[in-house]
Amino acid sequence: MSDEEKTPLTGQYEIDLVPNEHGGYYARVPDFPTIFTGGRTPDEAMQNALAAIELMLEEQHDRGLPIPSPLVSFSGQFNVRIPRTLHRELVRRAEVQGVSLNALVSFLLAQVTGLESEARSANRRKARAS
Repeated sequence: MSDEEKTPLTGQYEIDLVPNEHGGYYARVPDFPTIFTGGRTPDEAMQNALAAIELMLEEQHDRGLPIPSPLVSFSGQFNVRIPRTLHRELVRRAEVQGVSLNALVSFLLAQVTGLESEARSANRRKARAS
């Protein structure tokens, strides 16, 4: 598949990373049950999963099969109600850090969920694409 034919959907499919008890990480793609890959680090497992998705999409294209849309799509936005005191504290912390409230909350959520390195990698990929 040529570069101009490659689908922009590759990065839109859900990828589940699961620590392997023997070290490293498994990567599973619910939209493609036959994809099972992994890596030594979360970043490596994610890159391997993205490469496997690209190969799967290329195979679908080469065989003239339809390219499936992601089963679940996420807008990257959600609304949450929080106590005013927490809202005030978050606004203050964002001001001290010199970032937006959205950037601070996104960073804190990524940190708590263990996805901080993935969020940084995604931001680096977006910056390189610009």
